[in-house]
Amino acid sequence: MINRRVLVTIFLLSLFTGCNQQNDKSNGFFVFAKNENMNNELRESLFKCLNTEEIEYKVDKDKNVIIQKKDSELAVARCS
Repeated sequence: MINRRVLVTIFLLSLFTGCNQQNDKSNGFFVFAKNENMNNELRESLFKCLNTEEIEYKVDKDKNVIIQKKDSELAVARCS
């Protein structure tokens, strides 16, 4: 029979692994707005909205606007 200490160790390692994987997914960035779909006026309006909502964004090498996955619902609701 497996002793209690081994079971607790396996449980804790599984729990920590699951929590770690969840954090990796929620902190990733994705393309929120593609460059070819925006003119200068729309881009400036989007930047203003993202700043107002305090949503961190970056502009990638192709001039796409990228945001964190955790902010996607708020960005869609407020800045689309």
